[in-house]
Amino acid sequence: MNELHDTDGGNGDQKNAGQKTAGQRNVATEKMHQDSTARFLHSLSDSLDQSVDALDVSTQARLRAARRKALATGETQHRPAWLMPVASLAAAATVAALTVSVWLVPVDMAEDSELTPLEDIALLSDSEALEFYENLDFYLWLDEENKAG
Repeated sequence: MNELHDTDGGNGDQKNAGQKTAGQRNVATEKMHQDSTARFLHSLSDSLDQSVDALDVSTQARLRAARRKALATGETQHRPAWLMPVASLAAAATVAALTVSVWLVPVDMAEDSELTPLEDIALLSDSEALEFYENLDFYLWLDEENKAG
């Protein structure tokens, strides 16, 4: 009476087993990859150590001196901790100031142009033929003549 009935015909355990097997395969593959990487790094380290051992004494002494000099130079050239945040803040303030100045300061329009920036955008987004844009100066001149005459 208290038996559980399988509604999918018994295939549920096989599906779950297949999923577990795929998950276990992924873990096993990852483990093998880590093992092969560790072996490679170990063999690389061994071969580099052997090549260092094969160097003559004077070369080893020069390498040690160069290493000490590089480490000493690196220790003295630390930047202050406050420099990075201050530089970032200065860059952000510069960008904000430029953005505000672009939006608030009106752009000097050419003296011969009577078009507002919105009209410029409308003209550029219009799909008329290029001939219209090539003759735009003529149309503006004609409009001025009509207004004057």
